[in-house]
Amino acid sequence: MITGYGIIIENEILYCSNQSKFTSFQIVLFVEKLISSLNPQKTWRLRNIYLKGYRLGKERMLIKHTLTKNNENVFYCITGDFKARSKEAENMMQEFHEKIKSSYSNIELMKQAHKKPRFKQIIEICTDYLWDKYEEILEEEEIDKEIDTSIPNNILYCGISSQGLPIISQLYSRILLENLDKEITEENVELYSSNLSAKLATISMNTVIRAKTQIREIIIDDMENPKETKIVLFGELNNYSLDFFASGDYGLIKKFFRRLKKRISEEPVLKKEFTGDLKPYRHLHDTIQNFYQDGL
Repeated sequence: MITGYGIIIENEILYCSNQSKFTSFQIVLFVEKLISSLNPQKTWRLRNIYLKGYRLGKERMLIKHTLTKNNENVFYCITGDFKARSKEAENMMQEFHEKIKSSYSNIELMKQAHKKPRFKQIIEICTDYLWDKYEEILEEEEIDKEIDTSIPNNILYCGISSQGLPIISQLYSRILLENLDKEITEENVELYSSNLSAKLATISMNTVIRAKTQIREIIIDDMENPKETKIVLFGELNNYSLDFFASGDYGLIKKFFRRLKKRISEEPVLKKEFTGDLKPYRHLHDTIQNFYQDGL
């Protein structure tokens, strides 16, 4: 089922099909801050956000992320209970993007027009058409779940936090630091890991506070390395969060993450409330390290 459409330029939501989806589209802004901090060259593009909560249930946000000539971020967003890797949802997004561009040939025109009533009317004609065309197709679509073994798979980061406080933050690939043009030292690696943990916790907490749901996945395309899709996964473990960052095949990474989450969830220390003492959690480094060594 399709639940909403949105258009965002930089920090402003220009179009939101219904007010109940406004907070969901705000999540894009928090994720964009994460992407820009990890990839200042702006070669990463946000593609997908998956949300799951008690009130809203499961919802996937499909995103077409583009840049203007002035390097402004533009996000075309569609929310719904789409299946992961849905080709028809991608077709719908492409058609949404093309129809908006046919009405507004450049972003400046869209910025000027968005406060006028006619702007919303034009987009609603487009979204009504897409709703009628794709609603049934999406429900009946069958998804190819085969794993692509030709794609390189890499674990980049794994961490455990509680209410936004990092307990474990381990960087497994120093390639990420190359995006920041920083010297790769132990101090910089540790600082980078801590900052990444804090940013992921901020996204997770803002999703709960603002949208009353929980973020579960972020999928990012790498324009320089198209096969190396970046995937961020969030797993709930009682009052703890397992945060995982990898690149490669979506299906394989998801399987690995489920196995890791199942193993970590068996730890007695994660069934107790975090009091601020990190000593009881140190052995979890070894548990995660063993999974890492086994590989994807």
